Amino acid sequence: MNGQMYQICCITAAAKKALKEKSVIRYTPLKYENRIEFQFLLERKFFSTKKYIAANVQEWFDNCLKKGLQDVKFLAPVSVKDRNILGFSNTTQSSIVCFYEGNRVTFFCEQWDFDSAQNVWNILYTEQEWKDAPSGKPHFENNINSFKSVLSEIKELALKIDCDGYAAVFQKALDILLGSPDFTDTAFHMPLPEIPKENLHLFEAASTADVFGAMGSWNDSPPYMAHEKGMDKEFEILSGELLKQVRLATLFAINEW
Repeated sequence: MNGQMYQICCITAAAKKALKEKSVIRYTPLKYENRIEFQFLLERKFFSTKKYIAANVQEWFDNCLKKGLQDVKFLAPVSVKDRNILGFSNTTQSSIVCFYEGNRVTFFCEQWDFDSAQNVWNILYTEQEWKDAPSGKPHFENNINSFKSVLSEIKELALKIDCDGYAAVFQKALDILLGSPDFTDTAFHMPLPEIPKENLHLFEAASTADVFGAMGSWNDSPPYMAHEKGMDKEFEILSGELLKQVRLATLFAINEW
């Protein structure tokens, strides 16, 4: 899964767990994450305004609690105009939505900047007011059956266009959906989001099947290999549906528990 998407999912899950348990938030930054800051909306203080920037996830969560935080959700679009952009940073269009007392809703969007000197990333989340927010919170259905279906179909497509390695990736995602504990992110020593077991299997299947990136990804050689077989249309339809089901699975896994 895209590193930016993975981080925002883990932060949202950690906040949700801390709210449910009325405990401190627990988030472990990855090695390539250097500075994680959260810039809050300007606050009026008598005759002046104050800009607060939380220096880490703990400070962000604590400040949200002071403002009356009641719930958090992870949001991301289920489709994009051009899947090739997903190989670049700051293209996930994802956010952490915060629901406060008094029906106030804001959301935090992230900006990742690479520090080439230290070979790490600095991340800034910026808060924005959600004006005219829907009256109810977004709700997501479990899409496991649709996810299984597209994984089976795109696995067969991968075999037909001689992308056996990707066929194995899609089969592994299917195996995880069927209960395999062989999680991809565990193999890379990634801290998994603390969500219920069923949700975690869905999340890890989505993480495994999220093959959209830059060079060496499903966006690279496979389109040309499909073209050589005269399967451009099938490739385009199934790839779009795979991205949709990966995003829907992630949205359900992180939000619905």
